[in-house]
Amino acid sequence: MDIALDALNRNSSSPEKIRGPQSIKKVNKRGLSYTERHRGNWFAPEYDFAEIQIAQDTDAYLFRAIQKKVNRVVTAGFTFVGNNPETVDYVEQRIAEIEWATQSPLFDLVSAIFHDLFRFSNCMVIKSRNTVKSSGQVRKGLNGETIEPVAGYFVLPFETLEFKTKANGELKKVGQIMPDGTSREFFPRDIVHFYTNRKPGFAVGTPEILPALDDLALLRRIEENIEDLIEANLFPVFHYQVGSDDFPERAGPDGVKETDIVKRTLEYMPAGGIYVSDHRHQIRSVGSEGKSLRIDYYVDYFKKRVFAALGVSPIDMGEGGDANRSTASTLSKGMLMDIEAMTVVVKNFIEFYMIRELLIEGGFNPLDPNQQVTIKFGVIDKEERRADENQQVQLWLNNLKTMQEARKAIGERPFREEDLDLTHYKMFQEPLALLKSLPPGNVAAQALAEHISSNITEEQVESNKEEQVAANKGGRPETKTSGSVQNLVQPANQHGARASAKTTSDTSISIADKSGNVHTLTCNFNVDTDKVTQWQKQVQDRADQMNHVSFQTVAENMLWRLKDNS
Repeated sequence: MDIALDALNRNSSSPEKIRGPQSIKKVNKRGLSYTERHRGNWFAPEYDFAEIQIAQDTDAYLFRAIQKKVNRVVTAGFTFVGNNPETVDYVEQRIAEIEWATQSPLFDLVSAIFHDLFRFSNCMVIKSRNTVKSSGQVRKGLNGETIEPVAGYFVLPFETLEFKTKANGELKKVGQIMPDGTSREFFPRDIVHFYTNRKPGFAVGTPEILPALDDLALLRRIEENIEDLIEANLFPVFHYQVGSDDFPERAGPDGVKETDIVKRTLEYMPAGGIYVSDHRHQIRSVGSEGKSLRIDYYVDYFKKRVFAALGVSPIDMGEGGDANRSTASTLSKGMLMDIEAMTVVVKNFIEFYMIRELLIEGGFNPLDPNQQVTIKFGVIDKEERRADENQQVQLWLNNLKTMQEARKAIGERPFREEDLDLTHYKMFQEPLALLKSLPPGNVAAQALAEHISSNITEEQVESNKEEQVAANKGGRPETKTSGSVQNLVQPANQHGARASAKTTSDTSISIADKSGNVHTLTCNFNVDTDKVTQWQKQVQDRADQMNHVSFQTVAENMLWRLKDNS
Protein backbone atom coordinates (compact mmCIF):
# COMPACT_ATOMS: atom_id res chain seq x y z
CA MET A 1 0.00 0.00 0.00
CA ASP A 2 2.88 2.39 0.76
CA ILE A 3 4.41 1.60 -2.62
CA ALA A 4 1.05 2.54 -4.15
CA LEU A 5 1.12 5.82 -2.19
CA ASP A 6 4.58 6.64 -3.51
CA ALA A 7 3.42 5.94 -7.07
CA LEU A 8 0.33 8.06 -6.47
CA ASN A 9 2.46 10.99 -5.33
CA ARG A 10 4.69 10.69 -8.39
CA ASN A 11 1.75 10.51 -10.78
CA SER A 12 -0.08 13.44 -9.16
CA SER A 13 2.87 15.81 -9.43
CA SER A 14 2.12 18.46 -12.04
CA PRO A 15 4.60 20.26 -14.28
CA GLU A 16 6.24 23.32 -12.80
CA LYS A 17 4.57 25.64 -15.28
CA ILE A 18 1.50 25.12 -17.47
CA ARG A 19 0.46 27.73 -20.01
CA GLY A 20 -2.73 29.56 -19.17
CA PRO A 21 -5.52 30.29 -21.65
CA GLN A 22 -4.63 34.01 -21.66
CA SER A 23 -1.30 33.25 -23.38
CA ILE A 24 -2.94 31.34 -26.26
CA LYS A 25 -4.06 33.08 -29.46
CA LYS A 26 -6.97 32.02 -31.65
CA VAL A 27 -6.36 30.05 -34.85
CA ASN A 28 -8.87 30.75 -37.63
CA LYS A 29 -10.40 28.09 -39.86
CA ARG A 30 -9.00 27.57 -43.34
CA GLY A 31 -11.06 26.70 -46.37
CA LEU A 32 -14.56 27.67 -47.42
CA SER A 33 -17.97 26.62 -46.16
CA TYR A 34 -21.27 25.96 -47.92
CA THR A 35 -22.62 29.00 -46.06
CA GLU A 36 -20.28 31.19 -48.13
CA ARG A 37 -22.96 31.39 -50.85
CA HIS A 38 -25.00 33.66 -48.56
CA ARG A 39 -22.20 36.28 -48.83
CA GLY A 40 -22.48 37.45 -45.26
CA ASN A 41 -26.28 37.84 -45.29
CA TRP A 42 -28.73 36.36 -42.82
CA PHE A 43 -29.92 32.86 -43.73
CA ALA A 44 -32.15 30.19 -42.22
CA PRO A 45 -30.75 26.76 -41.22
CA GLU A 46 -30.51 24.04 -43.83
CA TYR A 47 -33.32 22.04 -42.22
CA ASP A 48 -36.90 22.84 -41.26
CA PHE A 49 -36.93 22.49 -37.48
CA ALA A 50 -40.49 23.82 -37.19
CA GLU A 51 -41.71 20.77 -39.13
CA ILE A 52 -40.02 18.46 -36.62
CA GLN A 53 -41.61 20.32 -33.72
CA ILE A 54 -45.08 20.05 -35.30
CA ALA A 55 -44.55 16.33 -35.89
CA GLN A 56 -43.49 15.86 -32.26
CA ASP A 57 -46.62 17.63 -31.02
CA THR A 58 -48.95 15.58 -33.24
CA ASP A 59 -47.41 12.09 -33.35
CA ALA A 60 -47.44 9.88 -30.25
CA TYR A 61 -44.57 7.61 -31.37
CA LEU A 62 -42.23 10.54 -31.99
CA PHE A 63 -43.20 12.27 -28.75
CA ARG A 64 -42.72 9.16 -26.59
CA ALA A 65 -39.44 8.15 -28.26
CA ILE A 66 -37.89 11.56 -27.51
CA GLN A 67 -39.32 11.69 -23.99
CA LYS A 68 -38.08 8.20 -23.09
CA LYS A 69 -34.51 9.09 -24.05
CA VAL A 70 -34.63 12.34 -22.07
CA ASN A 71 -36.11 10.57 -19.04
CA ARG A 72 -33.34 7.98 -19.10
CA VAL A 73 -30.70 10.70 -18.80
CA VAL A 74 -32.67 12.65 -16.21
CA THR A 75 -33.07 9.66 -13.91
CA ALA A 76 -29.33 8.87 -14.16
CA GLY A 77 -28.43 12.34 -12.83
CA PHE A 78 -25.07 14.11 -12.96
CA THR A 79 -22.42 15.59 -10.68
CA PHE A 80 -19.19 17.61 -10.88
CA VAL A 81 -15.87 15.91 -10.15
CA GLY A 82 -12.20 16.89 -10.24
CA ASN A 83 -8.79 16.29 -8.68
CA ASN A 84 -8.81 19.60 -6.81
CA PRO A 85 -11.61 20.03 -4.24
CA GLU A 86 -11.15 23.80 -4.37
CA THR A 87 -11.99 24.04 -8.08
CA VAL A 88 -14.93 21.64 -7.72
CA ASP A 89 -16.32 23.68 -4.83
CA TYR A 90 -15.90 26.88 -6.84
CA VAL A 91 -17.77 25.53 -9.88
CA GLU A 92 -20.58 24.21 -7.68
CA GLN A 93 -20.79 27.58 -5.92
CA ARG A 94 -20.98 29.47 -9.24
CA ILE A 95 -23.67 27.09 -10.53
CA ALA A 96 -25.67 27.63 -7.32
CA GLU A 97 -25.39 31.41 -7.80
CA ILE A 98 -26.55 31.14 -11.42
CA GLU A 99 -29.48 28.94 -10.41
CA TRP A 100 -30.61 31.44 -7.80
CA ALA A 101 -30.09 34.46 -10.06
CA THR A 102 -32.06 32.93 -12.95
CA GLN A 103 -34.57 31.17 -10.68
CA SER A 104 -34.04 28.04 -12.75
CA PRO A 105 -32.14 24.92 -11.60
CA LEU A 106 -29.32 23.49 -13.69
CA PHE A 107 -31.39 20.32 -13.91
CA ASP A 108 -33.91 22.13 -16.17
CA LEU A 109 -31.15 23.51 -18.39
CA VAL A 110 -29.52 20.10 -18.89
CA SER A 111 -32.91 18.47 -19.55
CA ALA A 112 -33.73 21.12 -22.17
CA ILE A 113 -30.35 20.59 -23.85
CA PHE A 114 -30.91 16.85 -24.15
CA HIS A 115 -34.48 17.39 -25.33
CA ASP A 116 -33.39 19.64 -28.21
CA LEU A 117 -30.49 17.35 -29.13
CA PHE A 118 -32.67 14.25 -29.30
CA ARG A 119 -35.24 15.93 -31.55
CA PHE A 120 -33.21 18.57 -33.48
CA SER A 121 -29.63 17.28 -33.07
CA ASN A 122 -28.95 20.95 -32.23
CA CYS A 123 -29.39 23.19 -29.20
CA MET A 124 -28.53 26.85 -28.70
CA VAL A 125 -27.70 28.11 -25.19
CA ILE A 126 -27.36 31.86 -24.64
CA LYS A 127 -25.14 33.32 -21.90
CA SER A 128 -26.29 36.32 -19.93
CA ARG A 129 -23.29 38.37 -18.76
CA ASN A 130 -23.35 40.87 -15.91
CA THR A 131 -20.51 42.06 -13.69
CA VAL A 132 -22.81 43.12 -10.86
CA LYS A 133 -24.94 39.96 -10.78
CA SER A 134 -22.01 37.51 -10.99
CA SER A 135 -19.15 36.76 -8.59
CA GLY A 136 -16.83 35.93 -11.50
CA GLN A 137 -14.01 38.14 -12.71
CA VAL A 138 -13.78 40.10 -15.96
CA ARG A 139 -11.44 38.33 -18.38
CA LYS A 140 -9.77 38.77 -21.73
CA GLY A 141 -10.82 36.84 -24.83
CA LEU A 142 -8.58 35.16 -27.42
CA ASN A 143 -8.49 38.39 -29.43
CA GLY A 144 -7.83 40.58 -26.39
CA GLU A 145 -11.40 41.81 -25.97
CA THR A 146 -12.86 42.35 -22.49
CA ILE A 147 -15.54 39.81 -21.55
CA GLU A 148 -17.84 40.13 -18.55
CA PRO A 149 -18.52 37.11 -16.29
CA VAL A 150 -21.45 34.76 -16.88
CA ALA A 151 -24.55 35.38 -14.77
CA GLY A 152 -27.02 32.95 -16.38
CA TYR A 153 -27.71 30.34 -19.08
CA PHE A 154 -30.87 30.07 -21.18
CA VAL A 155 -31.99 27.81 -24.05
CA LEU A 156 -33.23 29.49 -27.24
CA PRO A 157 -35.98 27.93 -29.39
CA PHE A 158 -33.91 26.65 -32.29
CA GLU A 159 -36.71 26.90 -34.86
CA THR A 160 -36.65 30.72 -34.47
CA LEU A 161 -32.93 31.18 -35.25
CA GLU A 162 -31.04 32.40 -38.31
CA PHE A 163 -27.32 32.82 -38.88
CA LYS A 164 -24.73 35.14 -40.36
CA THR A 165 -21.32 33.56 -41.03
CA LYS A 166 -17.93 34.31 -42.50
CA ALA A 167 -16.71 32.71 -45.72
CA ASN A 168 -14.93 29.97 -43.72
CA GLY A 169 -18.15 29.08 -41.86
CA GLU A 170 -17.37 30.78 -38.53
CA LEU A 171 -20.34 32.48 -36.91
CA LYS A 172 -20.50 36.26 -37.00
CA LYS A 173 -23.92 36.59 -35.39
CA VAL A 174 -26.96 34.55 -34.43
CA GLY A 175 -30.37 36.15 -34.89
CA GLN A 176 -33.70 35.25 -33.35
CA ILE A 177 -36.94 36.20 -35.16
CA MET A 178 -40.26 35.53 -33.47
CA PRO A 179 -43.57 35.01 -35.34
CA ASP A 180 -44.70 38.56 -34.49
CA GLY A 181 -41.60 40.03 -36.16
CA THR A 182 -39.58 40.97 -33.08
CA SER A 183 -35.89 40.07 -33.35
CA ARG A 184 -32.68 39.99 -31.36
CA GLU A 185 -29.03 39.39 -32.22
CA PHE A 186 -26.29 37.56 -30.28
CA PHE A 187 -22.51 37.44 -30.64
CA PRO A 188 -20.62 34.11 -30.83
CA ARG A 189 -18.93 34.67 -27.45
CA ASP A 190 -22.37 34.72 -25.79
CA ILE A 191 -23.72 31.44 -27.24
CA VAL A 192 -22.97 27.74 -26.99
CA HIS A 193 -24.11 25.73 -30.01
CA PHE A 194 -24.57 22.07 -29.06
CA TYR A 195 -24.81 19.82 -32.10
CA THR A 196 -24.37 16.28 -33.43
CA ASN A 197 -24.10 14.93 -36.99
CA ARG A 198 -22.87 18.25 -38.38
CA LYS A 199 -21.40 17.75 -41.83
CA PRO A 200 -18.29 19.74 -42.78
CA GLY A 201 -19.30 23.09 -44.26
CA PHE A 202 -22.81 23.10 -42.76
CA ALA A 203 -24.00 25.60 -40.17
CA VAL A 204 -26.07 23.12 -38.12
CA GLY A 205 -26.21 19.39 -37.44
CA THR A 206 -28.44 17.07 -39.44
CA PRO A 207 -31.48 16.09 -37.30
CA GLU A 208 -31.64 12.36 -36.65
CA ILE A 209 -35.44 12.59 -36.61
CA LEU A 210 -35.62 13.97 -40.16
CA PRO A 211 -35.57 10.60 -42.03
CA ALA A 212 -38.33 9.30 -39.75
CA LEU A 213 -40.85 11.98 -40.72
CA ASP A 214 -41.73 10.40 -44.10
CA ASP A 215 -42.08 6.96 -42.50
CA LEU A 216 -44.33 8.42 -39.82
CA ALA A 217 -46.49 10.17 -42.44
CA LEU A 218 -46.81 6.96 -44.48
CA LEU A 219 -47.76 4.93 -41.39
CA ARG A 220 -50.43 7.49 -40.51
CA ARG A 221 -51.87 7.38 -44.05
CA ILE A 222 -52.10 3.59 -43.85
CA GLU A 223 -53.88 3.90 -40.51
CA GLU A 224 -56.34 6.36 -42.08
CA ASN A 225 -57.07 3.85 -44.84
CA ILE A 226 -57.66 1.20 -42.20
CA GLU A 227 -60.07 3.57 -40.49
CA ASP A 228 -61.99 4.01 -43.76
CA LEU A 229 -62.00 0.24 -44.25
CA ILE A 230 -63.44 -0.28 -40.78
CA GLU A 231 -66.15 2.29 -41.33
CA ALA A 232 -67.09 0.75 -44.68
CA ASN A 233 -67.35 -2.79 -43.30
CA LEU A 234 -68.43 -2.17 -39.73
CA PHE A 235 -72.16 -2.25 -40.67
CA PRO A 236 -72.99 -4.97 -43.25
CA VAL A 237 -75.11 -4.34 -46.37
CA PHE A 238 -78.31 -6.42 -46.46
CA HIS A 239 -79.47 -7.81 -49.79
CA TYR A 240 -83.24 -8.48 -50.10
CA GLN A 241 -84.14 -10.83 -52.95
CA VAL A 242 -87.79 -10.96 -54.00
CA GLY A 243 -88.84 -13.91 -56.15
CA SER A 244 -86.82 -16.35 -58.21
CA ASP A 245 -86.82 -17.92 -61.65
CA ASP A 246 -89.45 -20.43 -60.60
CA PHE A 247 -91.47 -17.94 -58.56
CA PRO A 248 -91.05 -14.52 -60.19
CA GLU A 249 -92.01 -11.23 -58.62
CA ARG A 250 -95.73 -10.44 -58.63
CA ALA A 251 -97.68 -7.21 -58.75
CA GLY A 252 -100.84 -6.30 -56.85
CA PRO A 253 -104.22 -5.31 -58.26
CA ASP A 254 -103.12 -1.69 -58.10
CA GLY A 255 -99.98 -2.45 -60.14
CA VAL A 256 -97.52 -2.00 -57.27
CA LYS A 257 -94.63 -4.46 -57.45
CA GLU A 258 -93.49 -6.53 -54.49
CA THR A 259 -90.04 -4.89 -54.53
CA ASP A 260 -91.65 -1.49 -54.08
CA ILE A 261 -93.66 -2.78 -51.16
CA VAL A 262 -90.53 -4.26 -49.54
CA LYS A 263 -88.54 -1.06 -49.98
CA ARG A 264 -91.30 1.03 -48.48
CA THR A 265 -91.72 -1.39 -45.57
CA LEU A 266 -87.99 -1.44 -44.73
CA GLU A 267 -87.67 2.31 -45.04
CA TYR A 268 -90.19 2.95 -42.28
CA MET A 269 -89.34 -0.11 -40.17
CA PRO A 270 -87.65 0.61 -36.79
CA ALA A 271 -84.08 -0.58 -36.14
CA GLY A 272 -85.23 -3.50 -33.99
CA GLY A 273 -88.12 -4.46 -36.25
CA ILE A 274 -88.78 -7.88 -37.81
CA TYR A 275 -89.69 -8.46 -41.43
CA VAL A 276 -91.90 -11.46 -42.16
CA SER A 277 -92.23 -12.83 -45.70
CA ASP A 278 -93.06 -16.04 -47.54
CA HIS A 279 -90.59 -18.53 -48.98
CA ARG A 280 -89.98 -16.48 -52.12
CA HIS A 281 -88.20 -13.68 -50.16
CA GLN A 282 -84.49 -14.11 -49.23
CA ILE A 283 -82.46 -11.78 -46.98
CA ARG A 284 -78.65 -12.01 -46.57
CA SER A 285 -75.85 -9.70 -45.42
CA VAL A 286 -73.07 -8.78 -47.86
CA GLY A 287 -69.51 -8.05 -46.64
CA SER A 288 -65.90 -8.62 -47.63
CA GLU A 289 -66.39 -12.30 -46.74
CA GLY A 290 -62.69 -12.81 -46.03
CA LYS A 291 -61.60 -11.66 -49.49
CA SER A 292 -60.23 -8.21 -48.49
CA LEU A 293 -56.49 -7.37 -48.40
CA ARG A 294 -54.56 -8.45 -45.23
CA ILE A 295 -53.39 -5.04 -44.03
CA ASP A 296 -51.75 -6.12 -40.73
CA TYR A 297 -48.51 -7.23 -42.44
CA TYR A 298 -48.07 -3.80 -43.99
CA VAL A 299 -48.79 -2.05 -40.70
CA ASP A 300 -46.19 -4.17 -38.87
CA TYR A 301 -43.58 -3.52 -41.55
CA PHE A 302 -43.96 0.26 -41.61
CA LYS A 303 -44.18 0.39 -37.82
CA LYS A 304 -40.80 -1.36 -37.63
CA ARG A 305 -39.41 1.19 -40.08
CA VAL A 306 -40.62 3.99 -37.82
CA PHE A 307 -39.12 2.40 -34.70
CA ALA A 308 -35.79 1.85 -36.49
CA ALA A 309 -35.71 5.47 -37.66
CA LEU A 310 -36.47 6.71 -34.13
CA GLY A 311 -33.77 4.49 -32.60
CA VAL A 312 -36.14 2.57 -30.32
CA SER A 313 -37.41 -1.00 -30.15
CA PRO A 314 -41.00 -2.27 -29.78
CA ILE A 315 -40.07 -3.16 -26.18
CA ASP A 316 -39.12 0.44 -25.47
CA MET A 317 -42.45 1.63 -26.87
CA GLY A 318 -44.47 -0.75 -24.69
CA GLU A 319 -45.07 -3.56 -27.21
CA GLY A 320 -43.66 -6.44 -25.21
CA GLY A 321 -45.36 -9.32 -26.97
CA ASP A 322 -43.83 -12.65 -25.93
CA ALA A 323 -40.30 -11.27 -25.34
CA ASN A 324 -38.61 -12.41 -22.13
CA ARG A 325 -36.32 -10.31 -19.94
CA SER A 326 -33.14 -11.27 -21.79
CA THR A 327 -34.65 -10.48 -25.18
CA ALA A 328 -36.03 -7.18 -23.94
CA SER A 329 -32.62 -6.18 -22.56
CA THR A 330 -30.92 -7.04 -25.85
CA LEU A 331 -33.45 -5.09 -27.93
CA SER A 332 -32.99 -2.00 -25.74
CA LYS A 333 -29.20 -1.95 -26.13
CA GLY A 334 -29.36 0.20 -29.27
CA MET A 335 -31.31 2.98 -27.58
CA LEU A 336 -29.06 2.90 -24.52
CA MET A 337 -25.96 3.21 -26.70
CA ASP A 338 -27.46 6.24 -28.46
CA ILE A 339 -28.22 7.85 -25.10
CA GLU A 340 -24.69 7.20 -23.78
CA ALA A 341 -23.22 8.69 -26.96
CA MET A 342 -25.35 11.80 -26.46
CA THR A 343 -24.17 12.15 -22.85
CA VAL A 344 -20.57 12.15 -24.14
CA VAL A 345 -21.45 14.95 -26.59
CA VAL A 346 -23.14 17.07 -23.91
CA LYS A 347 -20.32 16.39 -21.46
CA ASN A 348 -17.67 17.68 -23.90
CA PHE A 349 -19.64 20.83 -24.78
CA ILE A 350 -20.44 21.70 -21.15
CA GLU A 351 -16.85 21.16 -20.01
CA PHE A 352 -15.28 23.10 -22.90
CA TYR A 353 -17.67 26.03 -23.31
CA MET A 354 -19.13 26.45 -19.83
CA ILE A 355 -17.03 24.94 -17.02
CA ARG A 356 -13.70 26.14 -18.41
CA GLU A 357 -15.03 29.67 -18.70
CA LEU A 358 -16.23 29.58 -15.08
CA LEU A 359 -12.77 28.39 -13.97
CA ILE A 360 -11.07 31.23 -15.85
CA GLU A 361 -13.43 33.74 -14.23
CA GLY A 362 -12.42 32.30 -10.85
CA GLY A 363 -8.70 32.73 -11.49
CA PHE A 364 -7.99 29.04 -12.16
CA ASN A 365 -6.16 27.49 -15.10
CA PRO A 366 -8.48 25.05 -16.93
CA LEU A 367 -5.51 23.69 -18.91
CA ASP A 368 -3.92 22.35 -15.71
CA PRO A 369 -5.12 18.75 -15.20
CA ASN A 370 -5.05 19.25 -11.43
CA GLN A 371 -7.45 22.20 -11.68
CA GLN A 372 -9.86 20.79 -14.25
CA VAL A 373 -13.49 20.04 -13.34
CA THR A 374 -15.66 17.62 -15.31
CA ILE A 375 -19.33 16.73 -15.31
CA LYS A 376 -20.10 13.08 -14.71
CA PHE A 377 -23.43 11.61 -15.80
CA GLY A 378 -24.94 8.61 -14.05
CA VAL A 379 -25.06 5.07 -15.37
CA ILE A 380 -27.33 4.63 -18.39
CA ASP A 381 -26.76 0.93 -19.14
CA LYS A 382 -26.23 -0.64 -15.71
CA GLU A 383 -25.57 -4.16 -17.00
CA GLU A 384 -22.90 -2.96 -19.40
CA ARG A 385 -21.42 -0.78 -16.65
CA ARG A 386 -21.11 -3.71 -14.26
CA ALA A 387 -19.36 -5.83 -16.90
CA ASP A 388 -16.94 -2.99 -17.71
CA GLU A 389 -16.15 -2.39 -14.04
CA ASN A 390 -15.36 -6.08 -13.51
CA GLN A 391 -13.12 -6.01 -16.58
CA GLN A 392 -11.20 -2.98 -15.29
CA VAL A 393 -10.75 -4.63 -11.88
CA GLN A 394 -9.32 -7.73 -13.56
CA LEU A 395 -6.92 -5.62 -15.63
CA TRP A 396 -5.73 -3.91 -12.46
CA LEU A 397 -5.37 -7.15 -10.50
CA ASN A 398 -3.33 -8.64 -13.34
CA ASN A 399 -0.99 -5.61 -13.37
CA LEU A 400 -2.04 -4.49 -16.87
CA LYS A 401 -3.33 -1.14 -15.59
CA THR A 402 -2.47 1.19 -12.78
CA MET A 403 -4.98 2.03 -10.09
CA GLN A 404 -5.45 5.52 -11.48
CA GLU A 405 -5.94 4.23 -15.05
CA ALA A 406 -8.55 1.71 -13.87
CA ARG A 407 -10.47 4.35 -11.93
CA LYS A 408 -10.40 6.73 -14.87
CA ALA A 409 -11.64 3.96 -17.19
CA ILE A 410 -14.77 3.44 -15.06
CA GLY A 411 -15.44 7.16 -14.86
CA GLU A 412 -14.16 7.77 -11.33
CA ARG A 413 -11.67 10.47 -10.37
CA PRO A 414 -8.13 9.36 -9.42
CA PHE A 415 -7.44 8.52 -5.80
CA ARG A 416 -5.89 11.16 -3.57
CA GLU A 417 -3.60 10.18 -0.70
CA GLU A 418 -6.30 10.78 1.88
CA ASP A 419 -8.71 8.56 -0.08
CA LEU A 420 -6.42 5.55 0.33
CA ASP A 421 -6.76 5.81 4.10
CA LEU A 422 -10.48 5.03 3.73
CA THR A 423 -10.06 1.86 1.65
CA HIS A 424 -10.99 -1.55 3.05
CA TYR A 425 -7.31 -2.54 3.22
CA LYS A 426 -6.27 0.47 5.32
CA MET A 427 -9.29 0.33 7.61
CA PHE A 428 -9.50 -3.43 8.24
CA GLN A 429 -6.90 -5.66 6.59
CA GLU A 430 -3.73 -3.77 7.52
CA PRO A 431 -4.64 -3.29 11.24
CA LEU A 432 -5.44 -6.98 11.50
CA ALA A 433 -2.13 -7.91 9.87
CA LEU A 434 -0.29 -5.58 12.26
CA LEU A 435 -2.09 -7.15 15.20
CA LYS A 436 -1.06 -10.64 14.11
CA SER A 437 2.58 -9.55 13.80
CA LEU A 438 2.76 -8.32 17.42
CA PRO A 439 3.99 -10.77 20.10
CA PRO A 440 1.49 -12.06 22.74
CA GLY A 441 0.59 -9.62 25.49
CA ASN A 442 2.21 -6.70 23.68
CA VAL A 443 1.17 -3.32 25.08
CA ALA A 444 0.89 -1.89 21.55
CA ALA A 445 -1.71 -4.49 20.64
CA GLN A 446 -3.80 -3.65 23.67
CA ALA A 447 -3.51 0.07 22.90
CA LEU A 448 -4.54 -0.57 19.30
CA ALA A 449 -7.65 -2.36 20.49
CA GLU A 450 -8.60 0.33 23.00
CA HIS A 451 -8.11 3.29 20.63
CA ILE A 452 -11.40 4.93 19.63
CA SER A 453 -10.59 4.94 15.90
CA SER A 454 -9.32 1.35 15.76
CA ASN A 455 -11.27 -1.47 14.13
CA ILE A 456 -9.49 -4.11 16.28
CA THR A 457 -11.44 -5.47 19.25
CA GLU A 458 -10.13 -6.81 22.58
CA GLU A 459 -11.56 -10.24 21.68
CA GLN A 460 -9.30 -10.30 18.63
CA VAL A 461 -6.31 -9.42 20.80
CA GLU A 462 -7.07 -12.28 23.23
CA SER A 463 -7.57 -14.70 20.36
CA ASN A 464 -4.24 -13.63 18.90
CA LYS A 465 -2.55 -14.30 22.26
CA GLU A 466 -3.90 -17.86 22.37
CA GLU A 467 -2.75 -18.56 18.82
CA GLN A 468 0.75 -17.22 19.46
CA VAL A 469 1.17 -19.17 22.73
CA ALA A 470 -0.05 -22.37 21.12
CA ALA A 471 2.20 -21.84 18.12
CA ASN A 472 5.27 -21.38 20.35
CA LYS A 473 4.41 -24.68 22.09
CA GLY A 474 4.09 -26.44 18.74
CA GLY A 475 0.39 -27.05 19.15
CA ARG A 476 -2.91 -25.38 18.28
CA PRO A 477 -5.06 -23.17 20.52
CA GLU A 478 -8.04 -24.71 22.16
CA THR A 479 -11.17 -23.93 20.21
CA LYS A 480 -14.79 -24.52 20.93
CA THR A 481 -16.23 -27.29 18.84
CA SER A 482 -19.70 -27.42 17.47
CA GLY A 483 -21.64 -29.86 15.34
CA SER A 484 -22.04 -33.61 15.50
CA VAL A 485 -19.51 -36.42 15.55
CA GLN A 486 -20.32 -37.03 11.89
CA ASN A 487 -18.77 -33.65 11.10
CA LEU A 488 -15.53 -34.74 12.73
CA VAL A 489 -15.43 -38.05 10.87
CA GLN A 490 -16.49 -36.55 7.52
CA PRO A 491 -15.72 -32.80 7.54
CA ALA A 492 -18.02 -30.75 5.30
CA ASN A 493 -18.18 -27.19 4.01
CA GLN A 494 -19.94 -25.28 1.22
CA HIS A 495 -18.01 -27.26 -1.39
CA GLY A 496 -19.11 -30.70 -0.13
CA ALA A 497 -18.02 -33.40 2.35
CA ARG A 498 -14.71 -35.31 2.61
CA ALA A 499 -14.77 -39.09 2.39
CA SER A 500 -12.78 -39.29 5.64
CA ALA A 501 -11.31 -37.10 8.32
CA LYS A 502 -8.34 -34.88 7.53
CA THR A 503 -5.11 -36.77 8.31
CA THR A 504 -2.37 -34.25 7.48
CA SER A 505 -0.87 -32.72 10.62
CA ASP A 506 0.09 -29.07 11.06
CA THR A 507 3.77 -28.10 10.91
CA SER A 508 5.39 -25.19 12.73
CA ILE A 509 8.05 -23.17 10.89
CA SER A 510 10.32 -20.68 12.65
CA ILE A 511 12.11 -17.82 10.92
CA ALA A 512 14.15 -14.94 12.29
CA ASP A 513 14.17 -11.39 10.98
CA LYS A 514 17.23 -9.12 10.79
CA SER A 515 16.66 -7.92 14.34
CA GLY A 516 16.84 -11.48 15.63
CA ASN A 517 13.18 -11.75 16.51
CA VAL A 518 11.90 -15.28 15.90
CA HIS A 519 8.53 -15.65 14.19
CA THR A 520 6.68 -18.96 14.32
CA LEU A 521 4.17 -19.85 11.63
CA THR A 522 1.83 -22.82 11.34
CA CYS A 523 1.37 -24.70 8.04
CA ASN A 524 -1.70 -26.88 7.50
CA PHE A 525 -0.02 -28.80 4.68
CA ASN A 526 2.95 -31.07 4.19
CA VAL A 527 6.19 -29.04 4.09
CA ASP A 528 9.03 -29.76 1.67
CA THR A 529 12.04 -29.57 4.02
CA ASP A 530 14.44 -29.03 1.10
CA LYS A 531 12.79 -25.68 0.39
CA VAL A 532 12.99 -24.23 3.93
CA THR A 533 16.46 -22.64 3.67
CA GLN A 534 15.74 -21.08 0.29
CA TRP A 535 12.32 -19.92 1.51
CA GLN A 536 13.80 -18.19 4.57
CA LYS A 537 16.19 -16.22 2.35
CA GLN A 538 13.35 -15.26 -0.03
CA VAL A 539 11.22 -14.00 2.87
CA GLN A 540 14.05 -11.90 4.25
CA ASP A 541 14.77 -10.38 0.82
CA ARG A 542 11.09 -9.58 0.23
CA ALA A 543 10.76 -8.07 3.74
CA ASP A 544 13.71 -5.75 2.94
CA GLN A 545 11.93 -4.59 -0.22
CA MET A 546 8.59 -4.05 1.57
CA ASN A 547 9.93 -2.35 4.67
CA HIS A 548 6.52 -0.78 5.41
CA VAL A 549 4.85 -4.20 5.75
CA SER A 550 5.44 -6.34 8.83
CA PHE A 551 7.84 -9.29 8.60
CA GLN A 552 5.14 -11.64 9.91
CA THR A 553 2.71 -10.62 7.14
CA VAL A 554 5.35 -11.15 4.43
CA ALA A 555 6.22 -14.60 5.78
CA GLU A 556 2.58 -15.67 6.00
CA ASN A 557 1.91 -14.57 2.42
CA MET A 558 4.88 -16.66 1.18
CA LEU A 559 4.09 -19.85 3.12
CA TRP A 560 2.62 -21.53 0.04
CA ARG A 561 6.11 -21.87 -1.44
CA LEU A 562 6.93 -24.56 1.17
CA LYS A 563 4.16 -26.89 0.03
CA ASP A 564 5.28 -30.41 -0.85
CA ASN A 565 3.84 -31.11 -4.31
CA SER A 566 5.11 -34.68 -4.51
